[in-house]
Amino acid sequence: MTLVGLIANPMSSKDIRRLTGLARVIDIEEKANLVARFLVGLGAVPDVAVRALDDQAGLVRRAVALAGSAAAPLDFLEIAIEGSESDTRSAAALLAEMGASALATVGGDGTVRAAAEGWARAPLVPLAAGTNNAFAFSDEPTVVGLATGLAVTRRASAFSPTTAVEIETTNGSAIAVIDAVVVSDRWVGSGAIWEPSHLVEGLVTSARRTAVGIASVSAAFGPLADGHARLLGFGGSSVVQAVFGPGLVLDVPVTGYEDLPIGTEHRLDVEAGLVALDGERRLPAPGGVARVVDGPRLLDLGLALANF
Repeated sequence: MTLVGLIANPMSSKDIRRLTGLARVIDIEEKANLVARFLVGLGAVPDVAVRALDDQAGLVRRAVALAGSAAAPLDFLEIAIEGSESDTRSAAALLAEMGASALATVGGDGTVRAAAEGWARAPLVPLAAGTNNAFAFSDEPTVVGLATGLAVTRRASAFSPTTAVEIETTNGSAIAVIDAVVVSDRWVGSGAIWEPSHLVEGLVTSARRTAVGIASVSAAFGPLADGHARLLGFGGSSVVQAVFGPGLVLDVPVTGYEDLPIGTEHRLDVEAGLVALDGERRLPAPGGVARVVDGPRLLDLGLALANF
């Protein structure tokens, strides 16, 4: 049997951006339905089995009950659950050790980031169920499940490389899959960033016009080549209109940009306060270094479904 890992985050989509914009809360029942549809799509491909994180909210267990006999066979990982982000990291690391052929995540960009910290080059299948979903798929989960099954049972790879940003400070290190942004704030507070006036500089790995957040700002400067991250400087009199969050279109002051290839190091602004990773304030910035590195491998739905 070919093994596919599954990590569903019951706490995603609940940060302060549902108050500062129009971000919605995706409740447990809706997430369970999403996971059930993914499992049904995956179950249509023979000889594929799932190992899942047994989340404290029972999200995946509800999904299995909803999907019934149409779901791919599923067992739970034998790890201690703490009910925190560390569960995602631990589960991803264990699935890497087990030789999983793909890792499906259900959540937002923060969930993807935590998974990448546990398994840096994971063959990733991210299903959108968060506040900002600049990295994850918003496609029908049944189709994504089917594509995942086809991808892991065929010899030709349907996973494409991505770029990430590695941050190292005196307080630790971390990975960002979409953006690492230095802000002037000195306190983590609610975590999420939503005020452009607090931005100092940022490295972003996406420039999609359809993206939300800092990637939307990056898109104003044109396409970003594979294997690169875009360094943005914030402030000044020139502004970019960007979709800063769900229901939130803002003018973002930008001083300029530079595209940096994998392997490049950039020293963070020594006067700044914190580094926000994929939209959430995390680490003190002073003395920090950002590196452009290889990221997770992302399922290419078109390649996976070719000749289906």
